[in-house]
Amino acid sequence: MEKINPIFSNNVVPICFSANDKYVPILSAELESIIQHSSPENNYDIVILTTSISDENHFKLLSQIKNHPNFSIRIVNVGPVVYGYNFYLDSRLTNTKYSSEIYFRLLCPTLMPDYDYVVFLDADLIVLDDVANLLKFDCSQNMIGAVRDYEGIANCYNNNYERTKYRISELKIKTFENYFASGVLIFNIKKFNENYTEKQLLDLASSRKWIQYDQDFFNFICGDDVKIIDAEYNFVEDIDHVYKSLPQKLFEEFEKSEKNPKIIHYSGNRKPWIGVTSKYNNHFWKAAETSPFLTELKKMK
Repeated sequence: MEKINPIFSNNVVPICFSANDKYVPILSAELESIIQHSSPENNYDIVILTTSISDENHFKLLSQIKNHPNFSIRIVNVGPVVYGYNFYLDSRLTNTKYSSEIYFRLLCPTLMPDYDYVVFLDADLIVLDDVANLLKFDCSQNMIGAVRDYEGIANCYNNNYERTKYRISELKIKTFENYFASGVLIFNIKKFNENYTEKQLLDLASSRKWIQYDQDFFNFICGDDVKIIDAEYNFVEDIDHVYKSLPQKLFEEFEKSEKNPKIIHYSGNRKPWIGVTSKYNNHFWKAAETSPFLTELKKMK
């Protein structure tokens, strides 16, 4: 498959997403939040990996940046790359099934080899800071930069011995508190590609029933080769009140992020577009106000 080359020549902020038609309206709200917190000094090179985004939705996404010459959006069909691979997608908690797009992020390094660093963002985030600031974290010595999964770590401390055992024995986690979330990733492209080929990544990702899907996969392949970045760049609300099980240092990190979140992640059952009540919903709907998909988003509630 043809590689994805940089669109801009300077001050480039490469941002990658993966999505399908179902998630495009939600991604559209996130895109609005990125635009609202962008800087005219930066050039935002956005790539969306997919196998199923319609031309109509593509045009709507492009309409969002028509007045922003420092933004580019490209839809890239990765169907030929992932053809024949079957990823584990069944939810162990509900009867729902995830979409294969959650694994497409593993293609960022090999599809974008001419970038130094690429920021990958989940489609269910709202950004309250310039994404360019993520590139200020020094990930030069690490394959990847990411925020700790505070909820996941807390659950392991909260008498979840099976999950703890799985992470130690199956994922080979050495530094338990460095288990990271995959919703916000900073890829060190060169270092990643020095360690893994595209085929190795796809073969391994499709070879197991990862409990937390792509997140377990990345923790397994990166291990401690991760730059832990500030918690406010992937803030996840403590709706189940489990974070107090965290070690004191990690709980203080979470408390700090709660005061000034820079990226809000509506993970799990925190989705404002399905009517879940949260004090952080206003950030989503403020961004959605200018989305061309506002009508569709309101109908989801």
